[in-house]
Amino acid sequence: MSENKINSLVKYDTPVLVTTKKSDKTDKVPQLSLKDGIPTDISETSSTSAPGLSGPLPRGGPLGTTPAPSLQLPPLHELRKKETEEILNLILPPREWEEEGQLWVQAVSTTPATSVDVQQLQEELDLRLQEQSAFETGICPVRRELYTQCFDELIRQVTINCAERGLLLYRVRDEIRETLDAYQRLYTSSCAYGVRKALMAEEHKVKVGARCEELRAQVRELQHLATSLRQEIEQVEKEAQQARQAEADKHEETKRVHQARIEILKKKLESIIKQATQPKK
Repeated sequence: MSENKINSLVKYDTPVLVTTKKSDKTDKVPQLSLKDGIPTDISETSSTSAPGLSGPLPRGGPLGTTPAPSLQLPPLHELRKKETEEILNLILPPREWEEEGQLWVQAVSTTPATSVDVQQLQEELDLRLQEQSAFETGICPVRRELYTQCFDELIRQVTINCAERGLLLYRVRDEIRETLDAYQRLYTSSCAYGVRKALMAEEHKVKVGARCEELRAQVRELQHLATSLRQEIEQVEKEAQQARQAEADKHEETKRVHQARIEILKKKLESIIKQATQPKK
């Protein structure tokens, strides 16, 4: 069953066949496809959250990126009575998947690790980071997943040698994961808030733009009205000026006529006075 081996940095034992289901025409057979040697359920009804696994991933698995409720471990004095394999199964639960009507179970390995294994783990981590083009900085789900698998493998190695130290690392891992999930929820909420604000700003921008266009139309209309009124005023002033000029010309003409008549009458008056003042002979 080499093709059923989970592609993870955590060291697992050989998969074990648990049960074999009888074929039933009414049952839906999961559609499996092989990707990099990993069985993957691609059927629409599958709830698989990792390649080759059915059902939700248990918390503490090598992928470890799906938030899940914290695993309630027994008290420390009870765990000391348990075997290393049982403690490992509590921290890193066995993986189960169904293939061709057969149920397979794969538990983590209980083989102690040597310095060579640790060096190989580091080399494998660096290789996968490079192969999967993980970002060196910033938010990168691929890098987080690989480092989570690496940390799970370190917890497995430490737990085999010292169960208490492994349980403490398990608590540290869960605390880090919960903190990262909180930051991720905060980031998602902030992005959603930013999107809402951007949409509101865009809507407000559209409304303000429409209002500005309406005001510009009103300004153009008022400017046209002002121009018309200015032309009317100029026309009225011109007509009034012409009327005043005509009235002034008429007044001057009348004045000249009256002055001429006054001169004539004055001369007549002087002639009459002169004749009246002359002595009679």
